[in-house]
Amino acid sequence: MRQRRIRYIAAAGGILLLSCAIAGHAIEVPKPAATPPPAPPAPPAKVDVTPTDETAFYQRLQYVTQRRNLIGLKIADDVVKSIARGTVDSAVSSLSSQAAAGDRDANIALVRVQHWCNRIFSTRGTDYQAQLAKLATVLPPQKLARVAGVFAAEKPYQESARQSCGKASFDYQGIESRLRQAATAGDPASATELSLFARDPAKRQELLQQAADKNFPPAMYALATNRLVAVQRGETTENVASIRLLLKQAGRALPKAKVDLANCMALGCDGHPADAPTAAAFGVDAARDGEPLAFLSMLRMPWGGRLPRLQLMAWQYYGDRLNEAGCTGDTYVPTAATFAQTLAMLEKGLNPQLLEQVRAEAEKLWQENSERAKKEQGCGE
Repeated sequence: MRQRRIRYIAAAGGILLLSCAIAGHAIEVPKPAATPPPAPPAPPAKVDVTPTDETAFYQRLQYVTQRRNLIGLKIADDVVKSIARGTVDSAVSSLSSQAAAGDRDANIALVRVQHWCNRIFSTRGTDYQAQLAKLATVLPPQKLARVAGVFAAEKPYQESARQSCGKASFDYQGIESRLRQAATAGDPASATELSLFARDPAKRQELLQQAADKNFPPAMYALATNRLVAVQRGETTENVASIRLLLKQAGRALPKAKVDLANCMALGCDGHPADAPTAAAFGVDAARDGEPLAFLSMLRMPWGGRLPRLQLMAWQYYGDRLNEAGCTGDTYVPTAATFAQTLAMLEKGLNPQLLEQVRAEAEKLWQENSERAKKEQGCGE
């Protein structure tokens, strides 16, 4: 963190070529014919689609996104809603007052909101028409109209959030000072957050271990992920056997950790033999929680292969329905496209009777699990 907002400046450099004219009576070599410039790319085909009004839906997507950004912190719901509306300066003002009064979670939230604002500042304009042209080959008309509505709501939101972030007053020195003091005092959330900015790997591990020893789920998840990456890179680690335990403990609070645990167990990535049947139990439980990565892992990981095809399809329908409820946040559009392609592939060649069975099973999954998932993901009505 800096005392002033970090600005991203792209510097363009060029090479100056100097040519020297040769005096005298030299014979000039004929110059080759100039190569014609390449034809400009064809403009994207325009899609004839009438956007539906998704203003309220987009706000829900942002609410889910902001809840994810502030995961592990006890932050008042009105603050999260304020950012979801694009009134970031109001949220920062509220969080700053709480942080100055000793609320450590509010101080950590300021760190995350600051970095989110930096991402908003660096976001370039999106060619929505080109995206719609690509999606028109994947999505049915009704869903394409909704996507167009999401795009229509996204542009003014980003403009509003960018302006609001510019007005927000971040006390960078105070935020950093409070974060370090809280970490030194043993606050696990502050130690975990501070580890993200530690350049020394040993110091980073020390901060995470300090927080993990207090059973702080995000710290346990971070430790497990670091050790997992070390294994994948072929680096030696004395703690490889701890990966499964850390993911299992973190998974009690973080559905994403359950997915990583399932994938790890299915591949035997932590020094234990591969165990796809046991892994499937954790993967399916993450799907019940509405964790978006669980549905993709079902298709790609060995534990998903343990599921009968009809059950696998039913879970994909369930995930698609959660996405339409706004439960994947601002990844709604790419997630909708992924589910559309996946379901088209799975439905291919399936007779109508079996398809009805799958949809009935999907409805059962929805009735049994959707309230739990909505609560977990923050996408309830």
